[in-house]
Amino acid sequence: MDSKEGGIFYNIKSLLQQDYRGVNIAVYALATAGLAVSIHKIRPVSKFSKAGKIPDHFLRNHEPLNGVYAGVQHSPVRLLVNHKAPIYLPLWHSSKPPLPVKLWGVEIVSGNAVSWLECVAKGQKLTLKPIARDKDDLVSTVLLHLPQAKTKTVETLDVGQKLVELGFAKATVPEKVKKNSIESQLVPVLLSAEAKAKSYRNGIWSDQLPPLPAYVVFWRKGSQLTKEMVILTVKKLLQLITFVSISALVGAKNVALRPFRSNPKQVQTT
Repeated sequence: MDSKEGGIFYNIKSLLQQDYRGVNIAVYALATAGLAVSIHKIRPVSKFSKAGKIPDHFLRNHEPLNGVYAGVQHSPVRLLVNHKAPIYLPLWHSSKPPLPVKLWGVEIVSGNAVSWLECVAKGQKLTLKPIARDKDDLVSTVLLHLPQAKTKTVETLDVGQKLVELGFAKATVPEKVKKNSIESQLVPVLLSAEAKAKSYRNGIWSDQLPPLPAYVVFWRKGSQLTKEMVILTVKKLLQLITFVSISALVGAKNVALRPFRSNPKQVQTT
């Protein structure tokens, strides 16, 4: 039995040590095919300037696309985004125009939206989540990343939601959307932003809706002032508690480090 097993292992070892050119070619071919499929899937050097160039699986899977805000296209209003491929090729990518992007479920209706974008988003990084195509335009959500110098953090804003909330755009969501989809998650967010804009008469709603009653304006201003005073009071209180705690720790440390002195009355003379 041992001899048979030894013979089997010897035969396998001899087989592996032999150079089968056909087998090697097949292995290399499979590896090359796998690499080609991976490159086709992730498109590491593709800079998209038209929605038609974006692969279908990017739309189905809502693959995030990174880019930089480049401006606005008028009539109709579209965001222009310089898409950044994972691997940047200067001579090839710099010659391609920016990608026009239509905000899903959002219709820009005020020129103030363009002014706001030019002021806030110019040259800032964006993240797109593709949803569909509209001819050469990409229909997508747009996340704007704003670095905060004071806190050294990055604030992320949904551009469509923010424009609707400011009253510079309207929510134009379809009546029926597929359940458990990215669209079903966007609908309540956009409708809530529009309701807030109407409630505060932001942007276009200041002209399209009747003025708010005086008592509502007074109540909101009073509530906002009270909120700011409470926040300021809490901050001051925390600062005071911190100062007292540090002072107590320093005092305790000084007492602990003070050299011990004996009481003369307790010293007995001989």
